[in-house]
Amino acid sequence: MIKRRYNNLESLKIMGRASTTALGPHIDVLLWNVFKCKKKGWQDDFIALTSDKDLVLLQEAIVNCPFDRFFKKSTQHQWIMARSFRNIKTNIETGVKTGSTVSAKKHYYAASQHQEPLSQTKKMLLATVYPMQTFDHRVEQSLLVVNTHLINFVAFNKFCAHLDQVFQALEHHDGPILLAGDFNTWNSKRLNYFQKMATTFSLNEVKMVRQPRFNHLLRHLDHIYCRGLTIVDSQVHTHIHSSDHYPISLSLSTLTPAVIK
Repeated sequence: MIKRRYNNLESLKIMGRASTTALGPHIDVLLWNVFKCKKKGWQDDFIALTSDKDLVLLQEAIVNCPFDRFFKKSTQHQWIMARSFRNIKTNIETGVKTGSTVSAKKHYYAASQHQEPLSQTKKMLLATVYPMQTFDHRVEQSLLVVNTHLINFVAFNKFCAHLDQVFQALEHHDGPILLAGDFNTWNSKRLNYFQKMATTFSLNEVKMVRQPRFNHLLRHLDHIYCRGLTIVDSQVHTHIHSSDHYPISLSLSTLTPAVIK
């Protein structure tokens, strides 16, 4: 496969139109590595899973394919994609993509410092900032959403360098944070470093009932961490097999637990 990497000036692609002005007080989220949309039935699953979601975070998303019209003509979500490479033969571009019912007021994207040895490609992070409704309407807050696919098949120091880069995107945001993606934490060393960094930034992990996959070395690669948000519910859709990752649905609230009850 012949691939062309992008520079930072041409990585971003924005499609669709947002349908609301602010997220919250209840926020429904979907996290899914869609496996470059290779498997049969993913379109039907995708449409069903995203129809009621306020935020959609995709990894191994693609563009320049027959399904592009869904994103370009969407009147529900604004879609922002950070593209890491293009297949020169097929013209299909791959990267991370975030959809939201609210237009992002800021966005930031960056490629990993290192590249994966076999594919010679880099992995992307995409950070987007959205206006957010809160219980106290006198207080203005913004939600920082960081969607990332972490580098794989590299030495531990290169993995750490990319993870450090991801957490640097959180440094100057004082409000609520949603950090999610495919972090390729297929061994304890990687997972422990990831959890250490999350603790440093006061992030809480979303606990889920999981079903390990053999092709992931029976480890969980997809994670969701939050700060300043109340976790209401989560679900791993183990009945869906149109990717090599299970989709994850999450319900969040900008209200305190006492107010929710």
